Amino acid sequence: MDGNKELTGRQLRAISHLLAAPSIEEGCKRARVSKAAVYEWLKSESFKAELKRQRYQLTQIALDALKANVAKATQTLVRLLESASEQIQCRAAEDILEFAQKAIEHEELERRLEALEARISQQGGNYR
Repeated sequence: MDGNKELTGRQLRAISHLLAAPSIEEGCKRARVSKAAVYEWLKSESFKAELKRQRYQLTQIALDALKANVAKATQTLVRLLESASEQIQCRAAEDILEFAQKAIEHEELERRLEALEARISQQGGNYR
């Protein structure tokens, strides 16, 4: 991960530990930095910006991994529709229907948002 030149090595190391830990307290312990120091650093725009940047980067990596396995997960759900257990069949069917409904809702929201943006743009407005 790219480091911010304004931050010390200690701060950059703390960010890595904060992102990997389930809590700030645990991250501080792992980084061997006091909570007071981290809370003081959190007042700094450069520290907050780097923490946010690295958190976003980790989130993108995780989302990419999930996206890469959507087809496989879908195949698994479809295969489970043929399970010997009616309970598993039912749960797979419910999941497929729920995901399909969410996808339809997402597509509809995206379509509506694009229409609104086009309308605002035609009126000479800025929507961003």
